[in-house]
Amino acid sequence: MTILIEQLSETPKYIQISDLIIESIKSGEIKKGSKLPSINEICIENKVARETVVKAFNQLKEKGLVASVHGKGYYVASTDTGISNKVFLLFDTFSSYKETLFHAIKSAFGNETILDIYFHHFNYEVFKNIIATHIGNYTSYIILPFDHKRISAALAAIPKEKLYLLDRMPAYLNSNFCGIFQDFENDVKEILSSIDEQIRKYKSLNLIFRNTITDPPKELENGFRTYCTKYKISHRVSYDKISTNVQKGDAFIVIDDEDLVQLVEAAKLFSYEIGKDIGIISYNDTPLKKVVGNGISVISTDFKLMGEGIVEMINENNHSAKRNKTTFVNRGSF
Repeated sequence: MTILIEQLSETPKYIQISDLIIESIKSGEIKKGSKLPSINEICIENKVARETVVKAFNQLKEKGLVASVHGKGYYVASTDTGISNKVFLLFDTFSSYKETLFHAIKSAFGNETILDIYFHHFNYEVFKNIIATHIGNYTSYIILPFDHKRISAALAAIPKEKLYLLDRMPAYLNSNFCGIFQDFENDVKEILSSIDEQIRKYKSLNLIFRNTITDPPKELENGFRTYCTKYKISHRVSYDKISTNVQKGDAFIVIDDEDLVQLVEAAKLFSYEIGKDIGIISYNDTPLKKVVGNGISVISTDFKLMGEGIVEMINENNHSAKRNKTTFVNRGSF
């Protein structure tokens, strides 16, 4: 194929090159797997700078239409020209509430977007290497980060205008980033303050600060301690699996679902009435928590709203940082 742009057109030259290739794919002139003219050929034929052609090819790579093979050139990777976005998702894990987040993102983007999802499992080397491997292949990058002193260095590889952080804004970030986040420290302080009267029904408030699936944010623990200290609430933070030796008058905030099940079983064992003899609050809502026991009270952000919000930001080219609302849902277990 020959790519000839209109020199006097007001349309930027790199967009003309990209559009001509897309039209050739649509018409069937070039098929999947076909090799495209080289960068040098297009430069000479159109009297444009090499950077112009590279920019056009990179735009096509981001949409998943073109792939490059080192030393051999560029090839047509897909003929699906109806795809307008190709989005990179880097999640930590795929818990039930993260599944809600993923499906909200997928639904909000619709069928004209390709979503590729990867997982870092709170491992920095995995985090860094996944990002490095996929630079230049996507129109946007949505990343769930975690606290690590080198997190900014790994994220620096992504063009800032294409990067959106989700769920957390780690303390180790040394620059401003856009996205939607939970303010764990202030969220827990504000929510516990709002239910202070209920908390004082109990002898002590215990935070079971562990999760077998995810890495609980330290800010949550900080907010818990700050509230309890300020309002002189007898409290304890435990990093171990909860004991079945639960005392009447104890109240618990649990993150791990295994600890939640253990508490409900302990209540049955000792004939404790949940919400009266012992109190239970679980972090992060799931459909199951609506029916466990007679329903479990939760502190949770709205993951559906978060997913829809990040898509809206990308579609509107919005590069602000937004706090996602977190609420207390009282189902009677506290």
